[in-house]
Amino acid sequence: METLFFAEYLLRPLNINDSDKLLALVNNNRERIRSYLPKTANAVKDIETVRSFIEIKIRNQNERTEFCFLIERIADKKFAGLFFLKNFDWTVSKCELGYFIDKNLEGKGIISGAMAAIIPWSFGNLKLNKLFIRSAEENIGSRKIALKNGFKEEGVLRKDFMTENGELIDVVYYGLINHNIK
Repeated sequence: METLFFAEYLLRPLNINDSDKLLALVNNNRERIRSYLPKTANAVKDIETVRSFIEIKIRNQNERTEFCFLIERIADKKFAGLFFLKNFDWTVSKCELGYFIDKNLEGKGIISGAMAAIIPWSFGNLKLNKLFIRSAEENIGSRKIALKNGFKEEGVLRKDFMTENGELIDVVYYGLINHNIK
């Protein structure tokens, strides 16, 4: 998996040397990601669990079941967030996109820039037919990112996601079709 560049940031695969900085990123954002990315929030608790998390992400990448990109600022190598390609269905060549940005960098267009790099990589390198985003109805920022990047709202999936506290919530489903595949 190669490194993708956009603006003053890059997207790159995780490696074991990222453990300390990834733990700090998750700790700094744990409360805000707990609702929408509970698996990540629960998997990254200390240095041992973050190493295990990274090893799993590397194995998943090799098995083509998930790709996890680190968003990193080029100038100072500061970790800005994570971007996931997950929930692959290779029978129809589609996957879900998930992401989070550090709370101190929110609203600066970083996730939209990352999305603009991920979309052509996913369609070109992985030969995917469709990308989709499932966003909680109240997550207005994520919903705006989907629309800004050409995704179309396809509907609301009722009681389709369980938050960390066990609440089932509705999610808005957005899809983007690769029009270069027939």
